Amino acid sequence: MPLTVSRLIAEGAPADPETVRQYFRDGRWRGRTIRSVLRDAAAAVPDREALVGYRSDGTTPRWTYRDFDREATLAASALAGLGVEAGDAVAVMLPNWIEYGALIFGINELGAVYTGIPVAYGARQAEAILRRSKAKVLVIPVRWRGNEHLELARELHASIPSLEKVVVLGDDSAELGPDAVRWRDLPAVPREFPPRASDEICYLGFTSGTTGEPKGAMHSHDTLLHSAYQLAEHFGADAFGEPMVHLVASPTGHHTGFIWGVVFTVCLGGTGVHVDRWDPVWGTEIIRAEGVTTFFGAPTFVQDMLRTDLAGDPDCPLSCLVVAGSSVPRTLPRQAGKALGAYVAPAWGMTECSIIVSTTPREPDEILATDGSVFSGSEAAVVDADGVLRTEPGSAGELVVRGPSLFLGYFERPDATSEAFLPGSWFRTGDTAVLDEHGWVTLQGRTKDIVIRGGENIPVADIETLLFDHPGVRNAAVVGMPDERLGERACAVVALASGASLTLPALCEYLLAEGLSKHYLPERLVVLDELPMTQSGKIQKFKLRELVRG
Repeated sequence: MPLTVSRLIAEGAPADPETVRQYFRDGRWRGRTIRSVLRDAAAAVPDREALVGYRSDGTTPRWTYRDFDREATLAASALAGLGVEAGDAVAVMLPNWIEYGALIFGINELGAVYTGIPVAYGARQAEAILRRSKAKVLVIPVRWRGNEHLELARELHASIPSLEKVVVLGDDSAELGPDAVRWRDLPAVPREFPPRASDEICYLGFTSGTTGEPKGAMHSHDTLLHSAYQLAEHFGADAFGEPMVHLVASPTGHHTGFIWGVVFTVCLGGTGVHVDRWDPVWGTEIIRAEGVTTFFGAPTFVQDMLRTDLAGDPDCPLSCLVVAGSSVPRTLPRQAGKALGAYVAPAWGMTECSIIVSTTPREPDEILATDGSVFSGSEAAVVDADGVLRTEPGSAGELVVRGPSLFLGYFERPDATSEAFLPGSWFRTGDTAVLDEHGWVTLQGRTKDIVIRGGENIPVADIETLLFDHPGVRNAAVVGMPDERLGERACAVVALASGASLTLPALCEYLLAEGLSKHYLPERLVVLDELPMTQSGKIQKFKLRELVRG
């Protein structure tokens, strides 16, 4: 049986029945399912290209909205033939292929629960998600970029009782053995499925698990669609192009690729141009060839674009880039906006709430030096170490949020859910921030990323912005290293541009010239060929902390 919002509230979820009723009365929750959004788009613009897939094998499949709608129903029928029922979880571990979209909406049509596993994950991470989600079916490629997914799936299938079927998509020549079935061999006969309710849990979004076991954030159709529609309203839907042509490079197995690359694109009736790997030069060619108007992703993607000939091209088709998922260097939005001729919007969100803070062209340009304003219908505040709200503008503290896009708790983790919330349904994000007199939010980093030197907080985000602006630096992060006397000292970890060199004295001289206070200077410099990154473009600071403490 599917989990519902009312059932979760009865079991102690951090939501209030009257607040839920108010969301519906105010139209914050629209009572629609994700599948209905695709069905409506197919009726409105059936011949518009919905999905374009640029694949590493050189093929470029294309589906119209009519095709997309049909393939989603076929996917639902195939999964039902494997025994998937409403409420069951289905895990998808694929590259950004257009079939991924059909699976997401097909799972939704069944009333099942979708969960993504990034295709680059190894056995430990994949096993944790499969066990926690109790996924009945896992969909994989045979292999991808050196990872042997079929071999991995066989091991997991043998050790996880809830995992009943492994489905392999693509590479029809591979010998599957008895543990897997081929997607193309499943019956492709459309079925009729009963309509689903919008308050059913339809998605488990797993956190990265860098500080422990990944936790599955439970979302309903209403929580997900609220954020998607509200972002369009926050910007003005025409900001993304008419129609929107969206380059989807963030992995669909991550929350960003799922909600913004797939769901948001369908909400606006746009075209999703999916690339199964990120290469800046290839990406630039695709942007021009497809007339791409918008992009969602981490700052790394935008910084890569600025190193191509797309920067400064008066014919660049981009109109809006939303930069989220990692700390945004403060100078990047203006620099990239000027170079690409687009509005470059810092934004903030989490798997637990999607994006609910971003800049917008509807507000003064000064907002670009922050992470933006809070979406209508949601709230943000900061609290001190004791969880007490700080209301005076300019106060720093842990960012807490609440509103219609907030998740309904962690799946089968009441302990983690309880720890994550304060009274009043305020979700503790783990990020430090400042809210100014406009209500604009400026992130200062993860709470655990703060460097405290002799009792004073080092402004990590400010230093990283200056490092990114250094002409010889390609990527950078600041982390704390243990110190017996001061507790911590700041260490700058950088990857340099081709042919560049950098010493700690030269770096400190540059930072002082840029106005950084002397007592904030890094006291160690580590130069790496590449900084460790997640597939979605985030710097893995926990690895850097391990490195400098080793």
